[in-house]
Amino acid sequence: PRMLSKELKELEINGIVERQVYNRVPVLIEYRLTPSGKNITGVIDSMIDWGMQHRTETITGKQQEVLQ
Repeated sequence: PRMLSKELKELEINGIVERQVYNRVPVLIEYRLTPSGKNITGVIDSMIDWGMQHRTETITGKQQEVLQ
């Protein structure tokens, strides 16, 4: 939980997300992307696509090593 809180705080400081606190019991906190945060979604989507492709290639390579 502390690591997540730290990362969210950094994203908030850098203007990527905004934090909304609702004063109720228990306290409810929501995070939303700011306009700047929404601008980077294309970059993040590209990174996800690359990661999925790379993961598939890596798994295939490891499976081939095991079979030999």
